[in-house]
Amino acid sequence: MKTLAAIITIALTAVLIFSCTGGEKKISLRFKYEPGMTLGYEQTTKRTWKAVAGDSVMEEGHRTYSVELRASVIDLSKDGIAELLDSTTWTYTAPGKEDSTALDTVESLQVTRTFVKPNGRISDVIYPSDKDVSSITWLKNYYEQGMPVFPPGELSPGYSWTQTTRVLLPDETMNALTTYKVKSLAREAGYDCAVIEFTGNMIIPVEPGKEKDGDCIRRGHDQIDVTGVSYFAYKEGIVVLERHNWELAGHREKVCKGETTEYLVMSQSQIEFRLVSFLKP
Repeated sequence: MKTLAAIITIALTAVLIFSCTGGEKKISLRFKYEPGMTLGYEQTTKRTWKAVAGDSVMEEGHRTYSVELRASVIDLSKDGIAELLDSTTWTYTAPGKEDSTALDTVESLQVTRTFVKPNGRISDVIYPSDKDVSSITWLKNYYEQGMPVFPPGELSPGYSWTQTTRVLLPDETMNALTTYKVKSLAREAGYDCAVIEFTGNMIIPVEPGKEKDGDCIRRGHDQIDVTGVSYFAYKEGIVVLERHNWELAGHREKVCKGETTEYLVMSQSQIEFRLVSFLKP
């Protein structure tokens, strides 16, 4: 009887061990947008910056931005591409126009149409007609380099993948790459989430554009080191929470009346992007 009891105990222990380790859960990472679905997000960005030319500091400062984003899914194509109407409102403080010693609260609204594939790749973005070309080009490069494209199939914690983008600069070609890893599965804000950690770099050309005074042309490129974590609700197919840390070095040339000044913009940003509402049709 003792031998039989020992065998049963060993067998039960083996079953328990297998159920905890050998049967590791697998998930699929896919956006599951549906027409009529709406999502609300709040984003907070804390940024400090300094512009340096040689040994001279041209400008420095810090600012906190609050962003409200409302995304409505207005269509879903036969091949699964979702069309989202994005309404984004930025709120921040800036020196007053009449009294520079006082701070004014500034609001800025932008409405775009974004087309997203189920794997997260953004196929197109339609911006307002008054959006300048330099900003649009910068954002398109950011979406290509900085947004994850989920791999196919079912994945387990520990799985990682790397995205590489070749970037053409005026004098050289460079590679930007970001590595993503499914660190674990966890509950966040009431959702079952894949915890995806990421680290990498982006290299984003800055198209020639006029300065605010209109007499000078600015050009260059940004090198951005980024680390962060994303909580992706894999059952609902939505992002619940993201945190990013950016270290940016912006290499700039300013051309004024034939004279060129080179300078460096250095900035640090902490970004949190959180789901605050989710309504299914």
